[in-house]
Amino acid sequence: MLTAEAMELVTIAVLKERAENVVSRLLKSGVFHPVDIRGIEEGMEDIPQFHAEKEYSLYESLQSRLGDIVKRTGITLSPKKELKSFSCDEADKSLGRAEEAIKPLMTEKEDLIARLNTKEAMLSRLEEYALFSINMPPSSYSFLKAEMGSMEEKNLPVLERSLENIPHIVYPFKKEGTRAALLFIGLRRDRELLDKALRDLGWIKLDQKQGPQELSKEVVKKIKNEIDVCKKNIEAVDLSLGKLKDELREGLSDTEAYVMVKKSLLEAKRYSCVTEKTALISGWVPRSQMARIVNEVKRFDPSSCIEEKRAEELDIPKEEIPVKLKHTKIFKPFELLIEAYGIPRYGTIDPTIFVAISFLIMFGAMFGDLGHGLVLSVISLFLWKSKKEKVRQAGTLIFYCGVSSELFGILYGSFFGYEFPSLWIKPMHSIIGIFKISILFGVVMITGGILLNVVNAFKDRDYIKAIFDKAGLIAGVIYWAGIALVSKMLVSTNARFQPVYVIVFLACMGLLFLKPLVELIVKKKRESVLTAFMESTIDILEIVMGYLANTVSFIRIAAFALAHTGLFLSIFELSRIMKGVGGTAASLIVMVLGNILIILLEGLVVSIQSLRLNYYEFFSKFFMSGKRFYKPLTM
Repeated sequence: MLTAEAMELVTIAVLKERAENVVSRLLKSGVFHPVDIRGIEEGMEDIPQFHAEKEYSLYESLQSRLGDIVKRTGITLSPKKELKSFSCDEADKSLGRAEEAIKPLMTEKEDLIARLNTKEAMLSRLEEYALFSINMPPSSYSFLKAEMGSMEEKNLPVLERSLENIPHIVYPFKKEGTRAALLFIGLRRDRELLDKALRDLGWIKLDQKQGPQELSKEVVKKIKNEIDVCKKNIEAVDLSLGKLKDELREGLSDTEAYVMVKKSLLEAKRYSCVTEKTALISGWVPRSQMARIVNEVKRFDPSSCIEEKRAEELDIPKEEIPVKLKHTKIFKPFELLIEAYGIPRYGTIDPTIFVAISFLIMFGAMFGDLGHGLVLSVISLFLWKSKKEKVRQAGTLIFYCGVSSELFGILYGSFFGYEFPSLWIKPMHSIIGIFKISILFGVVMITGGILLNVVNAFKDRDYIKAIFDKAGLIAGVIYWAGIALVSKMLVSTNARFQPVYVIVFLACMGLLFLKPLVELIVKKKRESVLTAFMESTIDILEIVMGYLANTVSFIRIAAFALAHTGLFLSIFELSRIMKGVGGTAASLIVMVLGNILIILLEGLVVSIQSLRLNYYEFFSKFFMSGKRFYKPLTM
């Protein structure tokens, strides 16, 4: 758990016609991370790479069409464990049949929804004016075109057909011979089309006084009837779509499985190298899974040639090796904090466990309250219901923070700001004590960072770095000598000059000046001795000033612990004032809103500060970044 999982590079040479089946088995194993061998092994730069751009774009097109069908219809595809025998032409035809069957129904549904929305908008505006009258100023219903007129009754069906796709209302309210008096309502945006249709059918505008004084109730009733008809038609279309989706689900699920498999195969094959008759397939595999992979390939193709190499044996930068963190479910959520900073380089110490401990201690110390911790724990329960893995992990992280707050709340004796007997310390009653504890915690954190840096350097066999680095052994001794000297002077009432600490301090300073000479001899650097000594002087100043600043930064733990208590005091005082002004109800509202504000704002700030102290004061001592996480392709 303290280092990433050991990786090995596997290279498989097979006949070209067997390459796809071998890749298929590698992907089914779920542990194969493909890589271009030409960038790793020397002498392979001239071997041509497998080109699959054209074929890959074809499957992307199929996937895009499938996604469009799923998006438009809302169909839920069933996952396929076994892939049926399929071809690209069959997938294309399957999608074509689905698109052809779905298009008319979706077009009809979209048209009905558009009509329904328009009619509901018109109804809403008409109901807004209970005494709708044609004489109402246009500004009152500016988006409507409303007028009365007459036309031959026989032309009414023609009018309806000509305006079939245009939202409108036609309400006949009087018959005079062969002509019918009508109230006509449409949208002003369609004015030109409406005027032309009416004019072509012999529309004669009527004097407003000749019409009824109130038509609102009848018009509203007519629109409501049409809305009901639209809704029934939409339900009928949905029923047809439901039946169609059941018919198409199996075929579309097969198509999805086929396309995803082919894309995964092509993605893996894009890293392969090919000759006239053979293919070279390479990838990273966890060492614990290598035997299984070799057996699987050999069982399918005994004539294949397989080469295994440990990552440490390869002459490539370790940053290029993919990293697979291995944690139990307890520590898995803390990977989110590591990923936010970077990828720990392969072969270095994985800081996840250390961050889990330090982050929770700092968060709880700065946000220690039993009530607030319980609130955070309850919030995490809602996040656990999410379907997204990252959200669930964030929920677990919040739950851990809640538990830490609860524990420190018990230690501090605080429940939503109300004090009860503490098991350890009360920040406001022991201000100097809480500051000392914060500094001591900072010393432990910085020392831990130095030790991890030394371990990483020894793992890399970089002994000069382990001894002379800014976070090396000598820097660590300087730091502790300085801590001991300052502590002795502050703690002892009869402080006396301590020459041993000064001697150790100055001796280590002198040793750091030897770093350039050592590097000139061991690493054969080409630079002047004067320049090297100037760099050493700057390094020493950075060590002294940097470590002092790093240690002092941890005072913020005490500062935020005190601020947390101070905010409670402010809320209690404001609540007391409001009780005198607005009574108990106003006082309770202030208490509730005040606690919500503390949880949201201070909770966010404390989280940021906990991360900052980890990232800048702890990680800066030892963290070395890699380039990529281990991401195996699967089918």
